[in-house]
Amino acid sequence: MNRRSFVSQFAAGPPNESARPSPLAAPLPGVGFPIGADKPLTHTPATPLNIAAGLEPYTAPLDEVSAAHLLRRTGFGAAPSRIADLLGSSGADVAAALVAEATNLPLPDPPSWANTPPPNRNPDSPEFQAFITDNNQWLVDYRYEWFELMYSSGLRERLTLLWHNHFVTSTGAYFLAAFAYGYLTLIRTHCLGDFREFVRAIGIDPAMLLYLNGTQNEVGAPNENYARELLELFTMGPQDSGGSPNYTEADIQEIARALTGWKVDFFTLESSFNPIFFDSANKTFLGQIGPYGYDDVVEIIFQERSVQIAEFICRKLYREFVYEVPDEAIVSELAQLLIQNDFQIAAPLGTLLSSAHFFDSAVMGARVKSPAELVTGLRTESAAPLPDGIFTNAALLSFFMEQVVLNPPNVAGWPGHHAWVNTTTLPIRWLGPDFLMTNGTGTDLLDLIPLAQSVHDPNDPHAAFRLPLALADHFMPVPVDELDIPPVEGEFSGDLITYPIPDEFLNGPEYVLDLAKLFLAGLPWHDWYLYEEGANLRIYLYLRFLFQLPEFQLT
Repeated sequence: MNRRSFVSQFAAGPPNESARPSPLAAPLPGVGFPIGADKPLTHTPATPLNIAAGLEPYTAPLDEVSAAHLLRRTGFGAAPSRIADLLGSSGADVAAALVAEATNLPLPDPPSWANTPPPNRNPDSPEFQAFITDNNQWLVDYRYEWFELMYSSGLRERLTLLWHNHFVTSTGAYFLAAFAYGYLTLIRTHCLGDFREFVRAIGIDPAMLLYLNGTQNEVGAPNENYARELLELFTMGPQDSGGSPNYTEADIQEIARALTGWKVDFFTLESSFNPIFFDSANKTFLGQIGPYGYDDVVEIIFQERSVQIAEFICRKLYREFVYEVPDEAIVSELAQLLIQNDFQIAAPLGTLLSSAHFFDSAVMGARVKSPAELVTGLRTESAAPLPDGIFTNAALLSFFMEQVVLNPPNVAGWPGHHAWVNTTTLPIRWLGPDFLMTNGTGTDLLDLIPLAQSVHDPNDPHAAFRLPLALADHFMPVPVDELDIPPVEGEFSGDLITYPIPDEFLNGPEYVLDLAKLFLAGLPWHDWYLYEEGANLRIYLYLRFLFQLPEFQLT
């Protein structure tokens, strides 16, 4: 299903205005109400995008559209200042620079509690109870702080979120905030590095050992949970690209035996191998036989299934950065690059992001924003000074849209794309911008004047027509002429004899006049001035209309 057919499933406008909590939320002229909001809005795309371009470098100079596309897909939103900085640069060069920047970005400073274990082994002691209270708050704060890093650290955090949804764990299984810190730090360390070493490290991370019951995997009583997910979800998938099985149930059972012996200490905050619990007998899997242990498993699956692993992971990268349905020819080329570069993730990712395929117009606006992309991108693209508490509010809104970071729904993670939009989340996606643009208060608007200054000359005598168009161009991932803008009845107000509407607008596209009417909301066009009282509110009300268009949900 293509971009246009998917967005047509959305209602034409926002939910019933009477349900809105914000006292600033006055109805806009010409905006309809939704229909069919009680119907499922999830769809399964069946075919890849029809793109002729391949992985050859995209050397054309970036314009506003292509620069915004690159920034949105490699981070969380496209700030006006960043778009301006990239204009005229080679797309391939900028993409390569973004990958290098993410590779070299220092890890964030550890929180003060990063290495804090429980105080003792008595859960009934006052000290232990106080620790539980603190630990729970640390986990909450850590989630909020992650949204601040998404805002500031671009591609590195985009990849951290991707791999968190690949190597899934959940705080409900491992409890300790220190383990959450260790787990995310491991992901950040390996997110662009050697995937083989990534797999080796994640399997014995305390969070993963606890989440997939690795600590219960012992000689004589093997637990197959991690062995199964290692093959099915983490490395190769059940079948190769030709439909042949990549492994058998017997392989899972034997690999589980090879993974025995690993334990987690909640008081040292470390995992360790204890040979007492290890099955030292021979195991047979993927055509190999021997008294294999943990490291052997990793080596053998990469030795025997390197092509399948490479294709599986490059398919994952394609789905994240290009489109939900991969182009298998492109995936195959990327997989060869991954193998040729000894499983260094940066090689295929850099090639993909630098390619003409990635920059093709069909890719732009072809994916549904995740909640994290929506809330963080809104802050990024609004270019407003950030008030205290906005990252907390953004995280809360993301959680209501069913993306609770550090707690994916199950081991398969968030399915993403169309699944983000359902009858529960869609109303929140409509209402959420109100929450963010007022920082959760319903009354205290963010300062949007800098945004208006950055997208259009405030001294333009025709800014009443050009600013609404510029704002739509800035926030929408698809061309404005593709938007389903409802006709706005009535004429412009004011003295149209003394101040006639210029011919370039009067005889131009109808949507330009409709956007201007929506923006002005009854104000004479010749009276608009960015620095007059009420201008910020007028911009906000107009942005509410834009944010409730179906295409705003896309990236």
